[in-house]
Amino acid sequence: MNKPDQDPGHATLAELAAYWRMPSKRAARELARALGLRRVRGKFPWFAIWQAERIAPPPKKRWDELKHPHLTTTDLAELLGESKRSAQRRDHSKPDAGFPDPVPIRKKPKLWRASQVNAWCAGLPVPVYRVKSRSAQVTSTETPKALSKTNFNGFDPYAQKRFAAKPNGKMTASTANGKTDEHP
Repeated sequence: MNKPDQDPGHATLAELAAYWRMPSKRAARELARALGLRRVRGKFPWFAIWQAERIAPPPKKRWDELKHPHLTTTDLAELLGESKRSAQRRDHSKPDAGFPDPVPIRKKPKLWRASQVNAWCAGLPVPVYRVKSRSAQVTSTETPKALSKTNFNGFDPYAQKRFAAKPNGKMTASTANGKTDEHP
């Protein structure tokens, strides 16, 4: 396979600002930094952008529709022919359960995926993008906290070597299984 079949490409900072409907490139760069996105040769990989939006890697047929700029509440109000206030409250009271949820990258202004809203308006099935599982969404800043709070109750193959170096050299059944507390 050649490169275009394997990778959806990269977005420049200007494309990212238009995609997220940001007022400037600087605002887009700050949001990207807050979401943990890193530039690769001056551009942001689409897979990383979608991962920051909590979407699992989409199939190739969805790449083009996911690159369309998001809709703001003003765009949504014009598209649906309703007031801006009604568009802002769309996710609070859902008379139609099929209406898509806003993109969860920021609270204000709310953003919706253009492909989902356009499909809903046309009466077509709304495309559903798989959401990344919570375990896959754990960031590097959450990892040390999560690991320190978990109690390991499984088998630890290095327990014997770790506790053999202790001065008394005693191992109990609980320390052999990986627990660190010793019983007298």
